[in-house]
Amino acid sequence: MLRLIKKRVDRRTYDEVMETAWSTLWNVTDETADNCQMFVSGGGLHLFQQCRMLYPDRQELLRNMMGLMGNVAEVPFLRPDLLYHVETFCVLLFDKSDGIEVSYNAAGVLSHILSDGPHKWDDRVTGRVKIIEKIQTAIDQWDIKTKRNINYRSFEPIIRLLDKSHTPICQYWAVWALTNLCHVDPDKYCSLLRKEGGLEKLLQVLREHQTAFPKLADLANRTIHLNKEILGPYNFQ
Repeated sequence: MLRLIKKRVDRRTYDEVMETAWSTLWNVTDETADNCQMFVSGGGLHLFQQCRMLYPDRQELLRNMMGLMGNVAEVPFLRPDLLYHVETFCVLLFDKSDGIEVSYNAAGVLSHILSDGPHKWDDRVTGRVKIIEKIQTAIDQWDIKTKRNINYRSFEPIIRLLDKSHTPICQYWAVWALTNLCHVDPDKYCSLLRKEGGLEKLLQVLREHQTAFPKLADLANRTIHLNKEILGPYNFQ
């Protein structure tokens, strides 16, 4: 797939094969660390940057590429490779070419990178505090009722971020994602959230941030209540 993309980049051409190749890479890297590693070691991040610059008006391409970046960001040992692309992701935080999808994925990528803690951050790249401020600005512009062009088979990567109390913006992105998905498709996602232990984590976030980060606490509270409305009472452990 990477060879197919590189050929077209070298020729400065764009066709259906290019779009399909990125879409396929997004699918095969989903929760598959080995495939994510092969993408990175095969020069995939460089091709991502080249395609972004060469084809700035291809919305579907950018959405597919950012979905793939999200998969890579979920793999801890690959996040240092993404660290040197944070300025690109910061720009994409405010991209509205495909609704919120590109912005959402950019915030997700940055949240996963930040989740490794301040000690893993290289401030020669971009200031960590500035990144956090930009993510919050972007999230605050999204409509929680936005219908999504995305399909989650598992919430586990998102739920893991709920433990990152050292960097509350990671929790904010994660809770926003869960709240949005459970509101726009409650029949599918409320049961998935409950099954994977998300309600306990949301209650933990609610207790942590009721005073310090009320927006975050409010989203967590809304999602817990919605879940109970849809599925009935829940016995917290």
